[in-house]
Amino acid sequence: MADNWSPTMGSYAVDTADNRIGEARRLFRGSMYLVPPGGGAEWAAPPNRLRPPTDAEVWQARVWTRPVGSSWQ
Repeated sequence: MADNWSPTMGSYAVDTADNRIGEARRLFRGSMYLVPPGGGAEWAAPPNRLRPPTDAEVWQARVWTRPVGSSWQ
């Protein structure tokens, strides 16, 4: 876990319990709620269990959420 790091709404974070990447949606009652890239079931994780994603993880999440042929950077 990164010291003094916490995801902002809409950013990606990795849940270290199972190394799942998710988009931060909301902070509620001490848990960050995340959604998998491209959609799916929301899950909750305590903020101290989250870490910032690597560049490769962010790239992979973007691949999962962008249509083929789209231009994104």
